[in-house]
Amino acid sequence: MAWDSQFEALTEEECVALLGQVEYGRVAVVTEDGRPEIFPINFALEGRTVVFGTASSVLLGRAPLGHVAFEADSIDPSTHEGWDVVVSGEGADITDSIDPRSVAARSHPIEHWAPGTKDRWIGIVNPVFRGRRLYIPPSSPR
Repeated sequence: MAWDSQFEALTEEECVALLGQVEYGRVAVVTEDGRPEIFPINFALEGRTVVFGTASSVLLGRAPLGHVAFEADSIDPSTHEGWDVVVSGEGADITDSIDPRSVAARSHPIEHWAPGTKDRWIGIVNPVFRGRRLYIPPSSPR
């Protein structure tokens, strides 16, 4: 079945607001062999900073001081409408940081769906937000 859908670019404020509605996304890093690897994560927002806990040796080895991308989305399978937000920036290990933003970021309760202790905190700093909404215009035949 063909859908007469359209994309609409989202502002940074809309992207941040939408990310505040979900708790699950994916973070991507480039491994030492130059290949991207994507990890599902539970996350929180501290202002414009995406933060997450991890115990992954790959994330701990590649995210801090590296380029990272984070993506979250929400799609309604019945209407085929939804949104997608990508945050790109630099990873920072904020586990032991004492600046007010890092302390506040670590105070967010994150319910980790995956087993194990996630005792290291990564933040995505200097973020750039890009997002788009997928929708079916009201005048479109369904």
